[in-house]
Amino acid sequence: MNRLKTAFSIILPAAFLVVSAPAVAQQSDAGWYIGGSYGITTYDISGVPAGTDDSDSGFKIFGGYQFTKNWGAEAGYVDFGKAQVTGFGDIGVTALTFAGTGTLPLNEKFSLLGKLGMAMWDASGSASSGNDGTDLFYGIGARYNFNKNLSVQVEYEMLDTDTDSVNMMSVGLRYKF
Repeated sequence: MNRLKTAFSIILPAAFLVVSAPAVAQQSDAGWYIGGSYGITTYDISGVPAGTDDSDSGFKIFGGYQFTKNWGAEAGYVDFGKAQVTGFGDIGVTALTFAGTGTLPLNEKFSLLGKLGMAMWDASGSASSGNDGTDLFYGIGARYNFNKNLSVQVEYEMLDTDTDSVNMMSVGLRYKF
């Protein structure tokens, strides 16, 4: 039942955004976008012995809607890779994310980014007992626009779980329709 409640907490806001998007679509910076990133992840696992390889590579795919030049909403899938825990095996985390986004354009080409939202995560691997949950997800970054549709962005994102955290520093492309 808890998982069903969690799914609704992500799906209902997304449905509201889809329904309300046409009302704000007339604003000049409004529009849909998609993207993907690749980066380095780091795990902060509590109660783990020394000798843990806590970094790996990860990736994400995302899409969203920019309501104005400053505000939007984004959903995505993140694979944070795996950490090797000495004597225990490995642990990997994946997550479905939903966040509100903020953009601060510094000029026509360069913008600062921020996001805050929730992630429905799942931890798996030989060092995990199949934990999952919904927790805070946030990030900061910068974007450089090649043109009005294509940009490159650098982001630092963090997922705080009940006892641990995992973060990713990534570089990726974003295409705005």
